Amino acid sequence: MRKEFEFTVKDHKVKIVNSWSRGAKLYIDGDCRDQDTSFLANGKTALLSAKLGELGILEVFPKSALISVEMEAFLIKGHEKQHVYSSQKRLNLTEQRLAK
Repeated sequence: MRKEFEFTVKDHKVKIVNSWSRGAKLYIDGDCRDQDTSFLANGKTALLSAKLGELGILEVFPKSALISVEMEAFLIKGHEKQHVYSSQKRLNLTEQRLAK
């Protein structure tokens, strides 16, 4: 099963493609920046990550549901960790504004 997640972080178009047979890939502005082919992910460590210039590092964490996998993304800069995307829950307005 293939699943795609798309969102924007500060004018960068982010796309995550997850498939059972090919693993997960992270695309930033159309370029494949990271991939992971492990069969199981624990959700405690970032599955995918990529540097977004001076904005910081985008880290993607898998969140397992019963049958499917959902994704959450955070922008890390220094000691700050900003929630910028969730495929399973809605971000609050402050988080939505900071991601734009």
